[in-house]
Amino acid sequence: MNEVRWRECVSYVNSNMESAVGSLYVREAFPGDSKDAVRELIDKVRAVFVETLDELGWMDEESKKKAQEKAMNIREQIGYPDYILEERNKHLDEEYSNLNFSEDQYFENGLQNLKAGAQRSLKKLREKVDQNLWIIGAAVVNAFYSPNRNQIVFPAGILQPPFFSKHQPQALNFGGIGMVIGHEITHGFDDNGRNFDKNGNMLDWWSNFSAQHFREQSECMVHQYGNYSWDLADNQNVNGFSTLGENIADNGGVRQAYKAYLKWMAEGGKDQQLPGLGLTYNQLFFINYAQVWCGSYRPEFAIQSIKTDVHSPLKYRVLGSLQNLAAFSEAFHCAQGSPMHPHQRCRVW
Repeated sequence: MNEVRWRECVSYVNSNMESAVGSLYVREAFPGDSKDAVRELIDKVRAVFVETLDELGWMDEESKKKAQEKAMNIREQIGYPDYILEERNKHLDEEYSNLNFSEDQYFENGLQNLKAGAQRSLKKLREKVDQNLWIIGAAVVNAFYSPNRNQIVFPAGILQPPFFSKHQPQALNFGGIGMVIGHEITHGFDDNGRNFDKNGNMLDWWSNFSAQHFREQSECMVHQYGNYSWDLADNQNVNGFSTLGENIADNGGVRQAYKAYLKWMAEGGKDQQLPGLGLTYNQLFFINYAQVWCGSYRPEFAIQSIKTDVHSPLKYRVLGSLQNLAAFSEAFHCAQGSPMHPHQRCRVW
């Protein structure tokens, strides 16, 4: 499927010169004090993850203690690496010193990029792994969890509305970037991330009791999501197995962010309403959670992505996780037995 030409060019340059594009982007569009605000949100959501471990009947004390250690050990990268903003940027100049592009030689420019990329990789051979190296550019609307670094990454590109802004109500920030933070933290404890310890080594830290129950709790979600059939994809069903990790992360993330929001309010946080909507703070949280996953698909893409994407379709990322959250049906007064207030709910974290 061909992208619009400008998008193709922008994304090519961004993926091949991410520090340079990141530098331009951050100077233009990223307020410096956003870093501190996001760091505070990370601390709040992480604290809730740890507190919530107490509620889990399926996990024994020994495994809970290990999970707590791992959560407290998660490192974060926020916004961008500082060096891309240095004055008279020597570091950046060096990074691109062996590139010599020409305006009318597109193919040759591409070859140069491939060569420079290969050289960058070769230089790392036999070098100690740099744990602080950024694995992604700043101008990217995405977020990541790295299991073998036990690290979460939030590039500047996603730290903007509707995910985050210091000018919008905190309900929107917690429902947007707060949920993304919870999602990435929970990846450390999904069906893949749980195999790594607090230092990112592949090591089994689970008791037999907790591992067995983790599988049972997960099965509930495999069935739940596997029962969604997607109209846009010829009514094919979502693959509950291949989407399990992302579904666990979505469910944990929205639950933790919501609790963190309530806790912030209870501790005296003052929020603002949005004029003219007549929505409560709690409803606003969920509205923005749904808003950030709002999108559209061409049917051809839907048919492809239902087979290949590890995420559930956007619509079911929202409906699936909120069906499992009692707080949603309370906020919107859904009658018991209705789709958003089912008799049986799934929960892992």
